[in-house]
Amino acid sequence: MIKDKKKIALVALFSAIGAILMYLDFPLPIAPSFIKMDLSELPVIIGGFLMGPISCIAISVLKVLIKFVIKGTSTMFVGELANIIGSIAYALPASIIYTKLKTKQRAIIGLIIGTILSSIIITLCNASFIFPIYIKVFNMSEDAIIKMCNKIFPFIDSMGKVYILSVFPFNIVKFTITSIITCIFYKNISKTIKNIL
Repeated sequence: MIKDKKKIALVALFSAIGAILMYLDFPLPIAPSFIKMDLSELPVIIGGFLMGPISCIAISVLKVLIKFVIKGTSTMFVGELANIIGSIAYALPASIIYTKLKTKQRAIIGLIIGTILSSIIITLCNASFIFPIYIKVFNMSEDAIIKMCNKIFPFIDSMGKVYILSVFPFNIVKFTITSIITCIFYKNISKTIKNIL
């Protein structure tokens, strides 16, 4: 019972940290300015490594709910939905792989698989419903998005190229950065938390 309470407290703590990190977003010069980079997946993956796959799913959803309660939505829930999908697609496979055998090699393999899988899933989600919803809600056009990307990369002249040459690389970069930071700091964070517990 005590262990469960500590786990719930840790999930709540990591969710709150994730919500704070969502505020510290910034654009990357390889994608349209409305696609923002943040490090809110850090507490998700660290929580998943520490407590398992169910915890990383809970943190993925709760961090977005906390941010929504505090700030509301500026994207009509499109950005929030994309964030939840991306977080789970990244952290879930990585945490499953790592928790079965907790070695550094397994962690790295999990992070690589999570990075590639999440980047593919998010790109497909963007193409199938996230971008179409965003375009409809904000009264944008595909041409406007293509022009934004064309200013960055002149060879982008279609939505297909937006997804393949802008959205996909953006997510590869985002999750690679998150993975590198996780590899650097996870061991110390896990030791500190285990000592506290």
